Amino acid sequence: MNNTPNKLYAILLLAIGLFNECSVAADNQQCKQQQNQEASEPEIQERPFSNFTINLDGDKILTRFVNNDTNWVRPYDTDYARWLLDRKLFPSDHKVRYYNGEEKQNNGGRNKIISVGVLKYDLVGTFSKNKEQPADLQQCADACIRLWAEYLWEHKMYDKIHFKNAPGFVFYYKKWAEGYRVHFDKNWKASWSKDAGVDYSYTTFRKYLSLVFTYCGTATLAKEMMTVKSTDIQPGDILIWGGSPGHAVTVMDVLRNKQTGKLKVMFSQSYMPAQEIEILANNEDHYRWTDNWTKGMWFSPWFEIDEEKSPVINTPQWTFDLSDGAKFVRWRDR
Repeated sequence: MNNTPNKLYAILLLAIGLFNECSVAADNQQCKQQQNQEASEPEIQERPFSNFTINLDGDKILTRFVNNDTNWVRPYDTDYARWLLDRKLFPSDHKVRYYNGEEKQNNGGRNKIISVGVLKYDLVGTFSKNKEQPADLQQCADACIRLWAEYLWEHKMYDKIHFKNAPGFVFYYKKWAEGYRVHFDKNWKASWSKDAGVDYSYTTFRKYLSLVFTYCGTATLAKEMMTVKSTDIQPGDILIWGGSPGHAVTVMDVLRNKQTGKLKVMFSQSYMPAQEIEILANNEDHYRWTDNWTKGMWFSPWFEIDEEKSPVINTPQWTFDLSDGAKFVRWRDR
């Protein structure tokens, strides 16, 4: 009897079996990869919504981001701290705009976002024949400079408005307002020359900021400012990594736990290309919440700072490592 058909049939069954086993193995591997991927996603904790509230109708930092946890208090009550909390915000549905008018996507991946609010400030541009034009100027360090300079200008503390470029030349606002202008020789050495009349107007102030934004950045701020300990952070301090490129964010708010002494801070940033100043979302501290009317997810604007526990601070678009060059700094005239 010829057994060839039976042998062929057996071989076919074996091949099908092996194919199925490979398919199952592949499916199992895919499932494992999917499970690992899901496990790597940040855990979304269930937590009552009563301790922290985003008041969508709040038009300032203080009224938009409401902390109801009495264990966390504001340890600093300086004029600059109050001024920062009083900054106006765009409506909650406002999307960050780049200098050219394009919208920035508020998407950092699955269950991740970049910001939870946008400061109601326009962007400083360049000036030609006294007319301001949009420009890619107000980036990360410039946003830090902008807030400090706006505060000082609003309070007429003109003597304190000054910033250094890389060679160490100091751009004094008061000298600028008195009519002096900066000129560069062929070797880019800067000097002052009396070219205009006295003018402390906001337009002239913006022209000054345009100059500063052009010649100052994270590398110059890192050298110019005073380093502070991570346990002594105050509103208005800067978290910075000076470099090319580097990054810098402003501390907008500080909370301290009365029982443990731990700190939580709120950051604002601009980025590249130049954009409106946004309040950063902490993607490692977000929760699902429900009530009788609605449900969804919220992201905390506060980042826990505990250098002993971890020197790494993960903001949505930059990782600062306090053990590898990143640091908190403070304006010397504070």
